[in-house]
Amino acid sequence: MPAEFTYNEAVEKVMSLADFERSRTAPKHSSFHLERMSLLFDEYDKIHLKTPSIHIAGTNGKGSVATMISSALSEAGYLTGLYTSPHLHRVTERIRLNGKPVSETDFAQLVSKTWHKVCSVSNSRKYGGVTTFEMMTLLAIIYFAEKQVDLQVIEVGLGGRLDATNLVNTEISVITPIGLDHVETLGPTISKIAREKAGIIKSNIPVVMAPQVAEAKQVIVDVANNQGADLIDVAQSCKWKRSPKEFNQQKVNVKTEQQEYEYELALGGAYQAENSVTSIMALEQLSKKGYEVFSSPNILSNAFMKLNWPGRMEEIEFEDIHILLDGAHNEPAIKQLVNSIAVTDYAKTTIIFGALLGHRLDPMMNLLHKLGANLVAVKSRHPKSVRPQEIKKAAEKANINVLAIAESVSLGIKICMKAGNVNQKLLVTGSLSVVAEARECLLDIDPELYSNIRIVETPSI
Repeated sequence: MPAEFTYNEAVEKVMSLADFERSRTAPKHSSFHLERMSLLFDEYDKIHLKTPSIHIAGTNGKGSVATMISSALSEAGYLTGLYTSPHLHRVTERIRLNGKPVSETDFAQLVSKTWHKVCSVSNSRKYGGVTTFEMMTLLAIIYFAEKQVDLQVIEVGLGGRLDATNLVNTEISVITPIGLDHVETLGPTISKIAREKAGIIKSNIPVVMAPQVAEAKQVIVDVANNQGADLIDVAQSCKWKRSPKEFNQQKVNVKTEQQEYEYELALGGAYQAENSVTSIMALEQLSKKGYEVFSSPNILSNAFMKLNWPGRMEEIEFEDIHILLDGAHNEPAIKQLVNSIAVTDYAKTTIIFGALLGHRLDPMMNLLHKLGANLVAVKSRHPKSVRPQEIKKAAEKANINVLAIAESVSLGIKICMKAGNVNQKLLVTGSLSVVAEARECLLDIDPELYSNIRIVETPSI
């Protein structure tokens, strides 16, 4: 019998593996391959092929699209697994069943019964040690299979072609908007990044493509044609319009070739409306495969109003101050954020900003400058956090007034509160790690700390 770990022990085991999410040096592209993941799945009789999957890649919006699809499938009566990354507060958030995170007990049991085989594959010296993300992927696939889910919605971790998730049994592939991000690993151009993301496209499996810049679109079209995959171009296949009702809620109307939809969406921003349209196009493809996704006219409104996706255009109130939390972490995401709040009270207020290595500061600061806001530069606990002094330099280069620098997110918030010039509004952005720590500070959430993370520069292969 395998040793039974407590939840804390299980988390320590998982986080003791090589963790590229937290490595301060971007892993080389040659560091990634699928052979090690194949060995893990072989240990469990190819369990990755058991459950049909909706597989989602892209630079921005893939987590939101995954959550929307999962919520709609659950509302339609399907037992649905959802695997996303990264997490905000606890690793259990990454593995969800009908929207609810895996319990600590189940997580501990999953690690307990898989740890021996994970170590065996790591110690085989054939392909190197199993990584944190690979193990989390294994745990999710096993959990969903054990729960006998009808469908699993799987978000790619990094890239697509060589991502640990790219062995699943795919029903529908989805590619959300692609932009420049993780250029050290995926490549310095949109076309190179798009080719990696398009690596999830499978032969004769429909692929839904969200609106893309021309360079990315051409690559995806070419790969789909080469694979014989039916390509559904969201920008050409339907029309939509949105009517913002509140800051974090909107009404959306969508007309596709199949039908017309009207629904409420419990997320703000034009880009979330677009994400919901991409989700609908994927759901329509599932319906063509025989899944009864739209059995009720209220399914989309019911599903999309139940969405709980914290840290994405999330508004909270603390001591009479309204605070907007958004994990925008790269140029395309910051552009979407700026466009969404430019005409609201969150423009020309104070921005609490922190970033991670691997994301270009100058383009983000040039966009934030358009808001005319002050800025406090902060540093989260994440090992890849950029020093606030570097953020200050980039902000001043973009002619943004920097009020202060802080060595923690909580200190940055306190500085803003004491300054008394926040006009009752604050914007926290730059990375999900910064947003997570802000939520912990403001909502009194106990953080899950990882003291034994093993960060490697490149794995042995």
